[in-house]
Amino acid sequence: MSGAGNRLIAPMLATPGEPPVEMDGWAAEMKYDGFRLLAGVGGGAHPVLWTRNLNVVTSSYPEVTEALTEAFGGHGRIVFDGEIVALTQGRPSFARLQKRANTLRPTTALRRQVPVTFLPFDVLRLGGDDLMGAPYLDRRAALTDLGHQLQGAGLPIQIPPHWEGIQCAVMLEAVRSSGMEGAVFKRVSSLYLPGQRTRAWRKVLIRTRVSCVVLGWIPAGGMQRNMVGALVLGAYDDQGALRYVGHVGTGFTQAGRRQLGEQLAALERPTSPIVAESAAAEQHGVVRWVHPIVVVDIDIREYGPGGLRHPSFKGQRPDLDPEGVFVPES
Repeated sequence: MSGAGNRLIAPMLATPGEPPVEMDGWAAEMKYDGFRLLAGVGGGAHPVLWTRNLNVVTSSYPEVTEALTEAFGGHGRIVFDGEIVALTQGRPSFARLQKRANTLRPTTALRRQVPVTFLPFDVLRLGGDDLMGAPYLDRRAALTDLGHQLQGAGLPIQIPPHWEGIQCAVMLEAVRSSGMEGAVFKRVSSLYLPGQRTRAWRKVLIRTRVSCVVLGWIPAGGMQRNMVGALVLGAYDDQGALRYVGHVGTGFTQAGRRQLGEQLAALERPTSPIVAESAAAEQHGVVRWVHPIVVVDIDIREYGPGGLRHPSFKGQRPDLDPEGVFVPES
């Protein structure tokens, strides 16, 4: 690539944490569960797609490059920042998107099986002009104008909405009720700072708490081998069979790891408590299996075919009957 308008731009990053206390001067957007994707199109050059790590992935999403060319190829150079998602019943499915993630040139069959949609939420260059020094609301207005060209076109590009003047609690409740990943709060005056993580953009992730049965534990390494490094987890399906659902290795205190190690060592058994799928649970290497009587709470982003996503240990639930702990809904 050559020319300033064609260089790859590292995305601006949001800081994880709490939403603003007061929403005056802030706007809100949904956080979609996909991969960050930037796109350059027009200006007489070929369209280019790249990731937050500046890896070019143009050939991985041909339907997006074709749609961008159709809608904006006749313009001066435009650079979008956004998210690539795979929608299932209108909601992004990260598990489904995984099937496209590492495919350099997807087959027609795969494109049909897992169609993707590009959701641009910012515009960094327009007609060759640099918009990164413009306030967020000005860039959003330019993006809205570009979105008018997509109406009725049936292309896999959608400009997601943003909200001004909305209360945090209302926004987060909308996120929960719609099953989205979280929300991003952005200062309306914020400039676009490539490659920087800033508190002018704040992301708040919505997490779900589920209960699981401890199937076994993986010792921590070295001198901490008597402490829990991770828990192997299960739950009962609707047929009453115990199933492997994933593992968790974060969220523990040091004292908690030690106490759990002592507790679980007294409950050990020589084999896995799961008859079926034991191979899945054994993928973690050395597992010290236990009788499935300890119930714990885990915070997760979601549960899908790959198991618990982004799990974090929250504590034990001695008040729950292990046989009443069922596989989470995906």
